[in-house]
This record gives sequence, C-alpha cells and structure tokens, in this order.
Amino acid sequence: MPFHVMLIPTLGCPSKCSYCWSSEEGSPKMSIETVKDVVRWLKNFRKDPVTFTFHGGEPLLAGAEFYRQALPLLSEGLQHLKPAFAMQTNLWKMTPELADILAKYNIPLGTSIDGPKELTDFQRGKGYFDKTMKGYEIAKAHGLR
Repeated sequence: MPFHVMLIPTLGCPSKCSYCWSSEEGSPKMSIETVKDVVRWLKNFRKDPVTFTFHGGEPLLAGAEFYRQALPLLSEGLQHLKPAFAMQTNLWKMTPELADILAKYNIPLGTSIDGPKELTDFQRGKGYFDKTMKGYEIAKAHGLR
C-alpha cells in the first residue's frame, strides 16, 4: 500500500485569506537537517512506495535552494521507495528557477481560486487572482502541470 508523507517547509504564507490559519510570511522554515531526518526515518520504516506532498503555509517560501537540496536527498536517499512528489501552492512565489527545479522531478502542482477574479480577491485579498495566474503561467511555461 502506498505511503503518503506531508512535508510542510513553512507555516508562513504571503496571502491573508480570510478563512485560513497560516502564519506570517517570515515564519521559520524547515531545515535541510530535518529533510535528512525524514530520509533516515523512512529508510527502513516501510517498503511501500512513498509520495511526498509539499504543503504549508506556502511551500514556495522555502525557496529554490531548499528544493535544490531537499529533492535529491529524498529521491536518491529513498530510491528503493520509488518516491513521488506533489505540491499544494498559491503559486505567488513561482519563479523560472523554482519551476525548473520542480519540473526536473515531475512535481504536479495543486492550487486554488475561489471562482471569478472578483470573488477570489474578495475572499483572499486584492490581487490574489492575478498573482496566482502569473505563477500559473510561469509553471506552465516550464512544463509543470
């Protein structure tokens, strides 16, 4: 049976959705040492395939360097578990650099809007819809789905 691990690189988020509990953008970020701990923990824990979902807060706040280090640690260190990855993100912090890193690992992205631009911006804050769509265009241009 597949095994699922939710990794939360930060609880921080740049958006201020009216219904969300996420904390300030400057919240602490997961260290690479914690990722190494996850690899050590899972190495002999199970033999089933594992899927890691990066969630948050906003997981892109962890930055390109975090993913540049974390993804090889997880995929190579747990190769016997055939790791797969996914990410739930508002896409605001998507950059071409991040998109290239995520595309290398075929990471599917999940995002959400609350409907038309006016409703989304009302619920989630002015500019939310446009920022999300800008990130979507970057992700799409780099082959992310």
